[in-house]
Amino acid sequence: MYKSPTRRRRISGALIALGLVLAGNAAFAQQQPLPIHIESNNADLSQQRGTSTYTGNVVLTRGGLTLTGNKLVITRINDRGNIKAVLDGNPAKLDKQPDREGDDVVTGNAGQIEYTNNDSTILLRGDAVVRRGGDEINGQVIRHNLDTERTQAERGSSGNKRVRITIQPKSEDTQP
Repeated sequence: MYKSPTRRRRISGALIALGLVLAGNAAFAQQQPLPIHIESNNADLSQQRGTSTYTGNVVLTRGGLTLTGNKLVITRINDRGNIKAVLDGNPAKLDKQPDREGDDVVTGNAGQIEYTNNDSTILLRGDAVVRRGGDEINGQVIRHNLDTERTQAERGSSGNKRVRITIQPKSEDTQP
């Protein structure tokens, strides 16, 4: 079957346009904000103040992130749905399931965990511990970025405890 050069260009152009639309839709789907789900025994919501307080067996989930504790205060940062969540616990706990295959689960706990969704940052305060794979970081203040997987630890302004890090050797199975 003979196709004219003009018809081939139109079909090719249509396929390219379809590919761009599909790629755009895939990129758009990846950028869609994930909903935040909260469960607790009690809730006090104030639209005027832009804050909400949850108490009693609090569980916050967003995608593969789960935070648990005793009391959660959420403050709306802006009208785009960005929030700052401050979770107190004894201890407050963090569980982040991997987004990609091959990544490790990140767990942690502290007296207080602060989560900001616009920059995917988690701040742990007060006898903080973060574990990834077999590695562990201990400090009074630990910052962890969920997107970049960068972790920073410090002893805090009033603490004598130094930062402690344990790095496990790679197993022979994973070495080349």
